[in-house]
Amino acid sequence: MPGVTVVAGPERPRSSTLESAHRPCHYDDRYAYRTYDGASSALVTARYPAYPFERIEFESAETTVTVEGVVYNRDTDTLRTEIERHLVGGIDVEDVSEWLAELDGEFVFYVRDDARNELTIVPDLLGQLPLFYATETPGYAVVGRNKFVLSRLVDSPALDRLSVAQYLRIGYTLTGRTLFEDVRRVPDGTIVRIDADTGTLELERHHQFDFSTESNEERSVESNARTLAKRFTAAARRRAASCPGTNALLLSGGLDSRGVMGAFERANVEYVAATRDFEHDSRADIEVAEELAAAVDADWKRIDTPAPTGADLLDHLDMTAGTDPFNIAHIQPFLRRVRSHAGESVWMYTGDGGDKLLPDLSPRVELETRSDLVDYILRTESQYDAADVEAMTGVPDAEIRSAVRSQLEGYPESTLTKQYLHFELFERGFSWLFEATDTNRNHSWTTSPYYALDVLEYAMNCPDEQKRRYRLFTAFLEELSPELTRIRNANVGAAPASRSHTVRYSVHDVLLRYPRVLDRVLPLVKRMLGTKTDSDPSPAMISCIREQLEQNSSTAIDLEGTKATLLENPTSYSRYNLCLAFTLLSVLDQWSGTDVLEDYRNVEFG
Repeated sequence: MPGVTVVAGPERPRSSTLESAHRPCHYDDRYAYRTYDGASSALVTARYPAYPFERIEFESAETTVTVEGVVYNRDTDTLRTEIERHLVGGIDVEDVSEWLAELDGEFVFYVRDDARNELTIVPDLLGQLPLFYATETPGYAVVGRNKFVLSRLVDSPALDRLSVAQYLRIGYTLTGRTLFEDVRRVPDGTIVRIDADTGTLELERHHQFDFSTESNEERSVESNARTLAKRFTAAARRRAASCPGTNALLLSGGLDSRGVMGAFERANVEYVAATRDFEHDSRADIEVAEELAAAVDADWKRIDTPAPTGADLLDHLDMTAGTDPFNIAHIQPFLRRVRSHAGESVWMYTGDGGDKLLPDLSPRVELETRSDLVDYILRTESQYDAADVEAMTGVPDAEIRSAVRSQLEGYPESTLTKQYLHFELFERGFSWLFEATDTNRNHSWTTSPYYALDVLEYAMNCPDEQKRRYRLFTAFLEELSPELTRIRNANVGAAPASRSHTVRYSVHDVLLRYPRVLDRVLPLVKRMLGTKTDSDPSPAMISCIREQLEQNSSTAIDLEGTKATLLENPTSYSRYNLCLAFTLLSVLDQWSGTDVLEDYRNVEFG
């Protein structure tokens, strides 16, 4: 994430310490460091000029509000007026919560009230710009956007062994946790208050999403699709109208980014489209993206993307402190090339969220107890199996299961199916995918209209039955741009409007009940469709992992158990799983000061 950090309190770190902590966030020569000091606080940034960031001073109230990000449905004057009404001169949490529900955007408001000598940090309702805070900083508080920065400002930072185990088991840590024991994630629907006199920090939860109801179930598929398409198009139009430069759609051959393309076409938005061509990418994805662009005569470019170097991996690691694994590190050269093609003021658009809001995500097996749901989550989200994770971390699967159960118990939904939907959106989505999208923002501002609140809330109130086998998604695409439904979905090799598309997803739904059969069949189907992307890991990766395990002395993993697990037969693991372990070992490396990856700075990791 871009380096934006707030520190406050009598024992806050020195200016030189703050600057040193942010120096690794200068990912290219566009970046500059700047500090904005208050009486007992500082807001410091390491960012590039085009990154959305504005300071608004209200002198009569001795208050400064810094706006990071963009609110799409308010013009500058209206936003300033509303900020003064809701955030200046004292904050009423209930009032602010209702106001945030009206705003469409990805943003954080940093409110410095010099009269009260306090700071209040107010993220958007979904928490789309991830925020973190340090838990053990006596005499000062630290809240910021980059976990590694915060870990550098904590005395004797430690790694969280349970979080490490979760990361290996399901690919991410559960909401609220990070790999660092003393760095935690600010939950969605939460504001942060800091007393600058004492350096104490308080979290105040004011909103929690509840997906219990399907209030749109009485409406037909066609009616729901029309409403969704209207809202989605308006959200895309608002974003495009706010963009200071080129609108660039990151286009794949699936359905999610196709929806954004349809909204741009329906709204007559000027845009360019770009598709990544990396050696491990799906060939079908690239071919279908080109067909989609041709169908609407879009300005499309295939971006030849080289393998990431060790330097790319180091930047990628610092941006998310491991949340976004190295299997996607080739996004670094890809995004640089998109910027080169579209200009420094480019905004990038993704289909993030489409896969969460419009398909039927309900479990494909009968669940009778919460233990059944925990089993289902660990089976469907599994990366390393329980035995491997325990061998590598010493954490038994019972502890991970208990942590998952605890998360489920905190949800407002009463049914197991709706709890699973909440898990998918706010564990996998909030804890991982929001941070993955934020990686892009280190290059250029990135957004997705699927997460506009009125789109999300309407979609989540549409019945699962209508979403089944992509009925609602297809009708939604028909409303946006009918020609896009006639072109095959690269993931299944059939056009969304075809009966074959429905049949193939029906078969897939049946196979989900028989995971062992699915595990055997799916690779064959992917190879036939041209969507198989996995391959053997690069020799450089295996070599670096070996060195890391030889040189690291971390106690957050069992080094001998990890060696025995990973190195005995590394090709028995998927490239993704090895990238996950490689990313984790590199976090441990940086934390312990070993930095083996530095020696591979100029090596390509294909």
